[in-house]
Amino acid sequence: MPRTRRASTPIFAMAPYEPDEQGQLRAVLPARCPFASPDEDGCRLGVHHRRRRKTGPCFPLDVVRCATHPVHSFTLYPAGHFPYGRTALARCSVAGPLLTDAETGEPVWDGTILEAAQHADSGVRWPPHSATVAPAVRRTQGRHLALAGLLLGVHPDLDDGERERIATRLRVPTMTLRSAASLWSASWSLRGAAIALVLAALAVDGSLLDRLLSAGYAAGLWARPRRWEPPHRWVVARSAEPERPAPAPSSSRDPPPTSWRVAAMSGPDPPSPPP
Repeated sequence: MPRTRRASTPIFAMAPYEPDEQGQLRAVLPARCPFASPDEDGCRLGVHHRRRRKTGPCFPLDVVRCATHPVHSFTLYPAGHFPYGRTALARCSVAGPLLTDAETGEPVWDGTILEAAQHADSGVRWPPHSATVAPAVRRTQGRHLALAGLLLGVHPDLDDGERERIATRLRVPTMTLRSAASLWSASWSLRGAAIALVLAALAVDGSLLDRLLSAGYAAGLWARPRRWEPPHRWVVARSAEPERPAPAPSSSRDPPPTSWRVAAMSGPDPPSPPP
């Protein structure tokens, strides 16, 4: 899977979205733009236009420009989405917080790029074609497996240095990523298992989305992510702890599953997707 998007998207900016008086979701406009220096004031941001979306957030996104620093227009993405992404990275409310299962407290990966790995780990392949506009087709499953493999540091295109940097940002031991990467093969079910091992090792806390975003930056999938925290600051998405080798995961969580159970028809692995 090519990793050339970072250069074409110099700004990856996120902001909360809130309903306006007509009930339409609109971004909370930052008080200053990402191009301003830390001690600089006087930014004047306005909505340049709105991007209509049939996929991803499925509502128009605000594209803004600063009159003081008219370098680029840039899109304000809601939490959990990323540039060029047709499917969410993680399920979040439009106001920002990561959504978790009410009973287990675990993130909900259904409807995200990681759902493809859940299904592949269980031996489920998506249909080759769809009569609807639903994205759950085999080609998309292969593309999402490749994307998730890069994001979580198990794809064979990554070198040891990249894998270590991703592990640090995820706060997962590098050895966990190396062990999971050794499972990667032509079998989609094993690719799903490799991704599942890393997901099971992730600490679930308020920094999880930032850690995933930071790992994607380390993998070269997008520009350095930053989000607007009203009323006055940009926050660069990074690990909540100093970037140093991660400790072993806590024994308080269940051991990594060998597969996730999903209610779907299964079958033999399809041909391997492009790397």
